[in-house]
Amino acid sequence: MKPAGEPQRGIGRTMESRDERSGGSAVSGSTDRSELSRKLQLTTIALGCPTSKELCARFAAINPNTAFTAQNAYKWVRGKATPRLSSVYEDWARVLGDDFTGAFVAASTFEEFARHVQQHHQVPEAALARLAGLPAGEAAADEPNGALVPLVWQSSHVLCGRYLAVSFAWSRGEAGRLILGSMDITPAQDGPPEARYTEFLFGQRVPMVGQVSGDGRAAQSVLQCTFSRRLYFLALQVPSPPANIVGGILAGCALHDPNTRAITGRMVLVRDRSGAAEAQHAVDYLDATVEALDVEMGHLGYAPSPRRTAATGALLDLLRQPPKTTELYEIDPEAVSQLGLTFDRLKVSQAAPLAEIS
Repeated sequence: MKPAGEPQRGIGRTMESRDERSGGSAVSGSTDRSELSRKLQLTTIALGCPTSKELCARFAAINPNTAFTAQNAYKWVRGKATPRLSSVYEDWARVLGDDFTGAFVAASTFEEFARHVQQHHQVPEAALARLAGLPAGEAAADEPNGALVPLVWQSSHVLCGRYLAVSFAWSRGEAGRLILGSMDITPAQDGPPEARYTEFLFGQRVPMVGQVSGDGRAAQSVLQCTFSRRLYFLALQVPSPPANIVGGILAGCALHDPNTRAITGRMVLVRDRSGAAEAQHAVDYLDATVEALDVEMGHLGYAPSPRRTAATGALLDLLRQPPKTTELYEIDPEAVSQLGLTFDRLKVSQAAPLAEIS
């Protein structure tokens, strides 16, 4: 379906810029540089790509011959030039999702573009307000480490939010089934964020609480069970914003076990995008089937679709993935990243933006 207000006529042609790769038709150079810069800045936030390398990788993934190279991106994001190849806008549309077209990306105003992006991606209201309020001609400033735009996410708080925690049960009595928990990671006034993980055990909700510390690429927490006072170690891979999927390992001793077996297992956190005041998903054991788990994805606010069902299946495959060696147990970071990208592209049942991160 084409976005409302999208022009139906083709894009005009002129000469391509010297730095762009050959091939493909050229587009009009009349596109306002400030508008283009703001659209690209919004795209970097929506896709969670704070560096030019990451954004260019998204384009290269859908078109290895894309003209969206690091050299061109540098100029376009900073409002120094505009693309003159229609293929750039076609690639841009494919990166954003099926409901975008190159003509709309090229011809829409920033306001039209932002409204459509919000329908398909998570964008903090503070970031959108900042971009909407940029004076004409003001573009992204140079940032260290190849950053395209001033980051609106604090790296220490990327993980903050409410999640459904999915892992395989440790109890022998529930072997082969999933255990669904609730994970809340909340920012603190002073110090690191706090994690509160809750499972339903022994007929009651059993919480585990601990602080989250990280180095920008990984985060760890030592969770103490309020029921047994035992400690559990949680190691998480910090994803790029909006962090819809977080992968990790939970290790400790089984509670419901006479021998207190030492166990480790994969855990996947799925961000709750329902916008509900309280979590609506189950906190209980669940049959490890796509059909059963897909119901819970609906409770998280993800709209029903074949793509959502496929994403649910990919999540289960990740949890079941055999160890690469007999000596070590890990969660595949590439598989986690791919799963996160899959969930980033899912539609939500209602407009439920991320809570603002301060």
